[in-house]
This record gives sequence, C-alpha cells and structure tokens, in this order.
Amino acid sequence: MNLARRTNTTWHRKMGVQAVALALAAGGTVALQTTTAEAVTAIDGAQTSGDAMFPHVGNGGYDAKHYDVDLAWTPGATLETSTVKAKSTMKAKALVPLKSFSMDFEGLKISSVKVNGKPAQWSRDIDADAIKYKLVITPAKRVVGAFTTVVKYSGIPTSHTDADGSSEGWNVTSDGATFLGQPIGSMAGFPNNNTPSDKATYTFKITIPTKITNSAGTGSAAVASNGELVSKKKNASGTRRTWVWKQKKQMASELALISIGKYDVLKSKVRLRSGRVVPEWSFVDSALSADEKSVINQRRGDLGKTLRGLEWLYGRYPGNSTGVVVDTVPDGINYSLETQDRPIFPSVDDIAGDTFTHELVHQWYGDAVSPKVWTDIWINEGQAEWSPVHYNNVIAKTSDETTEDVFYAAWNGVAADADEWKIPPARQTDSANLYGFQTYDRSAQMWEALKITIGDRDFFTFLKQWQHRYNGKSRGGKAFIALAEKVSKEDLGPFFQDWIYDADKPAWPSAPS
Repeated sequence: MNLARRTNTTWHRKMGVQAVALALAAGGTVALQTTTAEAVTAIDGAQTSGDAMFPHVGNGGYDAKHYDVDLAWTPGATLETSTVKAKSTMKAKALVPLKSFSMDFEGLKISSVKVNGKPAQWSRDIDADAIKYKLVITPAKRVVGAFTTVVKYSGIPTSHTDADGSSEGWNVTSDGATFLGQPIGSMAGFPNNNTPSDKATYTFKITIPTKITNSAGTGSAAVASNGELVSKKKNASGTRRTWVWKQKKQMASELALISIGKYDVLKSKVRLRSGRVVPEWSFVDSALSADEKSVINQRRGDLGKTLRGLEWLYGRYPGNSTGVVVDTVPDGINYSLETQDRPIFPSVDDIAGDTFTHELVHQWYGDAVSPKVWTDIWINEGQAEWSPVHYNNVIAKTSDETTEDVFYAAWNGVAADADEWKIPPARQTDSANLYGFQTYDRSAQMWEALKITIGDRDFFTFLKQWQHRYNGKSRGGKAFIALAEKVSKEDLGPFFQDWIYDADKPAWPSAPS
C-alpha cells in the first residue's frame, strides 16, 4: 500500500491415508487394521488464523485452493442503491477431518450454502467491535481432503471501515463501484479465508450493463480485475456484458480488485528484461481531462522500463500481465494500492511520482511473496519505500544523492525520544496504527541499514533469494531473518532486535571496512 493511505487517514498436514496390515494366521484368520482419516474424530475448524493484528479474521483447518466469484452488478435508482447477485465457489483441502469450518464474510444476504453439492447448515457470528464477521458452515457430511463450498448471496454491497478510518470492500464511485481488499476488506465482497497466509488462484466473472449513466451522462462500462482478461461477452439483448478475469498466480485475498466504471480500456505489450512479453491492460477514468490522460499514458509507457529495472533487483517479473487502474474515488479509498498485476491509483498525481514505482515493487514484495501475518507488513512496505529511492539514484540515475544519504537523513531527522520510535515494526498489534511510521519510514531505513551491515553483494543476493525461494508463498519475519543470516553468514540477531523488535530508536550502522 502507498504512503498516501497513511497520510490521508492520519493515517499442511495430511492425515494417514490408509494403512492396511493383512496377516494370515495358520488357521486362515485375517486381521485388518485401519488408520484412515475416516477413523479420526472430526473437529470444528479454527475461527482464526492466529494473527495478533486481527485475531478474529482468518480461519483454520483447511487450505483454500481456488475461488470462483460469479457476480452480477445492477445499478439502482442511484449508484448508492446498486445491487449484486452472486455465487462464490471455494475449492479447498481439509487439513484435518472437519465437522464444521468458517469463512470471513461481511454484509450481503446469504440465500444458500452447499458443500460438495449438498445443502449445508450455516450461521453468521458477527461482532463488529471485535472485527469478527464469521460464516460458520456445518456440512451434511464431514469434509475430508478436497471439498467444494458454494455460497449464494445478494443485496446492496457495503464498505468495510478500518480502525484507522479508511475504507475498503465495496465503495461507490461517481460512475460505478470499486472493490478493494487491504487489509481485510475482501470479506465484504465474497466469503473467503481472509488471511494473507492462505493464497489461492481466482476466477472473477463479473456481469454489468454495457453502459452506465451518471450525472455526466451515459458511457461504456468496463470491469478491471486481477490476472488476465480471457473474455468479455454481451448477452443476447446486448444490454449486459460479462467480463471474465483469471488469476493463475497465487494471490492473497487482500490483493483482489473489482472496479466497475466508465473506463478507457487500454492495451499493449510490455517487454521484460529476459525478452518475455506480457500483455498490459490498463483502465483510465473516462472523465479525466486530456492533459491528465497524457500524463497517465506517459507512465504507461514507463511500465516496461521500470519493470525491467526492478527485475535487475528482484529477478523475473512474477506476473503474467501488467497494467494500471486510475480512477476518481471517494475519500475513504483515496489511496494507491498494490492490487495484484495492476495497481490502482486515485489520481494523476499519485501515478506521476514515486508511488508508481512503489506499487510496482509490491508486485514482488507483498504480492508474489506475501506476509504471513499482518505484523510482517514491515518487510514489503519497507522495501516498497526503500526501492524507489534506490531506483532513482542507481538505476534511473535521476538523483545525485546516494541511497544511504537519503535514509540516514531521514533517520537522523527524528529525535531519539520521538513517539515514532515507540512502535516496533515486528511487534505492533493495533490495526489503527498499521499504516504508520514504523511500517514505512523505519522499515525502509532498516532495509538501507541492512545493506550497509551485510554489504552490497550479500544484500542484493538476498533481495533475489527472497523472491526465488518464496514466490507464490507467504513468509514472515522468522524466515526473513533466517535467510538474511544464511546469505550473509552473519549473526544478525542483534541487528533485527534493534531495528524491528525494540521500542526505541535503532542505531545507524557504520559502513563495513
């Protein structure tokens, strides 16, 4: 997520399959011993993923593999009264036999739940103050191994307001609606295991009118989402169109995007460092001025150059496509966000500056390798703040300052007794402060301090190794420190204790001799 959000808001285990022992006794007796999963007592799946930041969000007992979200959006008398009718399918694997399990789901009215094709009992356990929105499902027959859950629901979609005052989930725009997920708003769009530690693939099948009418008039409508656009077909009457997006890469639910509006849909091919060519789909608010669109098109033209430069730092671009979404949005979601493959920007100013590079960095740090729990956000936000400075100084060569000069000045400019140092990045638990100094500034300074401590060669090796080892997975601070120590062959315990665990100002390291 971009710094703008902070500013604007103050801002697996497999049970034993079947061991059969067959003993033939002298009298012809056959003894059969069964240790199948069916013989193990089924349990209720945990209603938490164990995340201290959001203790009642996320679920246990299963591993989500794929989500298929089939959603029809229909404008009402006003955009605020627009409705959705949806069917969401989760394909998952039970890690233990489950007699019940839960998903996170906020708002909208459920009409039915089926597990493996049979009606299931369900209830909703909601405590808004505790940030708890559970859909608890009891299937007709306990689930073992692979299973499929289908939830049908409808109504007026709602936003989720975070403890810091920002919004995600569904938010009405001047010409449609935009659905965002970070950190936990995806549960306002579709039922899911709402934790970055359980990634999956996705299909979004979104049906909307071919045209949208608002105060500015009537114009063609489009749907931006994640992955690759595989089809967009009109219905028989020609009044509605279904947009199908497939995300074949592993993606955390918080990175999901559905944005409906009057867009200019722009396509091209982007050549990467290896010579690989990926498609670009970008979506630009049709109401923006010609001058604004010119700036956006210039930044679109920078996609290849910037991604190639970042590939030099991190290795192969992890996605199968790229692009940007630029939309005029309400204040609650007036922040840029690293929605996977095509980040979203709320204004031309955001995409014109370093925020553009920041969100592209996240395609590696935060998207390809996601945090295990939300406290791990210091890894990816710190890197996304550090990288644009390094990119400008070393790769693009648009600045005469050294990266160390920039971050030393930032570190030196905050007094040792300042409140900013009192929240350790790796020990924060208050989601109201999730997007604060400790997540961005201190964590970016940590990255530069790490580079000084272990030296350039090991540092840049580490940047690539983190991606090479964990692409498509979710990893946290423990794995991060272990890999940094393995690459550098140094004991970095004191360094990380100082920089990410202690509630005071860390020491700036001396450059190695």
